[in-house]
Amino acid sequence: MQNPMSLSANFAELRPDHLHSGVDFRTGGKEGEPVYAVARGYIARIVVRANGYGNALYVAHPNQTTSVYAHLQQFTPRVKEWVLAQHYAKQSFALDLALSPLDFPVEQGELLGYSGNSGRSFGPHLHFELRDNAERPTNVIRRGVYAIEDYLPPQANTLMVYAFDTIQGSAIAAKRKELPLRQHAGRLSLAVGDTVGVEGATFFGLDMRDRMSGSSNTFGVSSCAMRLNDSLIFAYDMDKFSFDETRYCNAMLDFTERQRSNRSIVRLYVAPNNRLSIYRSGLRQGVVSLPPGKVAKVGIVLTDDAGNQSQLTFWVRSKKTARQLPKTGRQKVVPYLTSSFHVHGGFHVSIPAGALYEPELFEAQDLGKFNGSVSPVFRVKQPATPPHRAVTISLEATVPQDLCEKAVVVHMDKSGHKEALATSPRPPYFTASCRKWGYFFVGIDTTPPQITPVDFACDERLSSGQRHLTLRVKDNLNELASYAGYVDNSWALFEYDEKSNLMRYAIDDSRVVTGRWHSISFFATDVAGNKGVFSCSAYF
Repeated sequence: MQNPMSLSANFAELRPDHLHSGVDFRTGGKEGEPVYAVARGYIARIVVRANGYGNALYVAHPNQTTSVYAHLQQFTPRVKEWVLAQHYAKQSFALDLALSPLDFPVEQGELLGYSGNSGRSFGPHLHFELRDNAERPTNVIRRGVYAIEDYLPPQANTLMVYAFDTIQGSAIAAKRKELPLRQHAGRLSLAVGDTVGVEGATFFGLDMRDRMSGSSNTFGVSSCAMRLNDSLIFAYDMDKFSFDETRYCNAMLDFTERQRSNRSIVRLYVAPNNRLSIYRSGLRQGVVSLPPGKVAKVGIVLTDDAGNQSQLTFWVRSKKTARQLPKTGRQKVVPYLTSSFHVHGGFHVSIPAGALYEPELFEAQDLGKFNGSVSPVFRVKQPATPPHRAVTISLEATVPQDLCEKAVVVHMDKSGHKEALATSPRPPYFTASCRKWGYFFVGIDTTPPQITPVDFACDERLSSGQRHLTLRVKDNLNELASYAGYVDNSWALFEYDEKSNLMRYAIDDSRVVTGRWHSISFFATDVAGNKGVFSCSAYF
């Protein structure tokens, strides 16, 4: 590993639908760096996946903690050999194996494997976690397990001011204004003036981020505290969290602003259904509410993992009480405590209780049919924040009887990326569950996954010294339901890299006789049941 150690991501950074549960150590932009056990224990779990952590080891320690080493290129030879036998015994690339203390005991500093880029990793690095006795990931930098050189304070360029509007009897958070900030050393200030006018109940947001000495990356801010006239009204501390709560991180961000400008604004506010344990309890959840004409001081302190701080101080003056807005024709307030059902033409949305973090407006748009859709394309314009629990989407579409089993509800994001959802056809309605908002329509998927060789040609000899065969397996809607590869009609291990759509078979001398012709076959099925088939022969 690189010395001195350097990070490319820190603990509890805000990621899509989760908090980053560890730290990412740089490996010099390359794979194959040795990875060692941080303490004595035993390998308690081994996971192999095409996404997520990729190749990962979990080491249990005598003090009831667990260290995790993820995105590995490969395990040590003895572990690799045992895992290979499990692949063939289960005839599956994906594995999640529980082990006993006697299987693979390890000593502190013992080699575990080599760093890599497996799973959902977009550059060589080592993802490392240290979990407590309740399997909660902890902040190893804050706790001093590793020391990272850092003398730079957190940064912020923008203060967002939000007011609560009372709409249809519910308090709805709506963006009010954006104020630029200036920063000098560890001091932040408003770029213009020192006072913010507010209307009724208000909260704030910051485009906060951190830098580390010697790194061009941006990092999450470890803790934040806000005071009103020196009374603490909001605080979070990224020390530890549980995996059960990690998706609540979506309530921390202003997704409307993210859609508009792709900026990450952290809300200094605890929504009523935000159950993250990182927040200090017993406070006012970040809400500033002053009588008309009153003035108060707001102080915000941002702290990074190394203890560097930035401080923002300004004044707020209350102008008047919150406005009562009239009910609009297309928008409806969605409660967060109870379930609700919404109909927009042939588009039906069922939102379960607890799917939202706070009351929100619901608005859907009928955009008409697009090329490839057999129903109108509907866009959920509001809410912008992804639902915490899966919502049920039903679309009405006219589909020929013989194609009903090939009809799928398709989710599309603003970039045009399409994903087929597992669909229940009950003509004329087609129903699916989803934990995203965006665009939805019914499409007909009769296209099987496409399977093509990458580094070999059918019915030819492999290049001299070549010890692997690679296939590219790609579906038009980017979702494989199942796959399997065979050599000489026997199941063979094809290692799947989901991000590149590649399946790679390493020639195994213990299972095939080399120096002759072999049959290669591969099958892949998508969520609509379309089956792609590839077969050929190769000499190796």
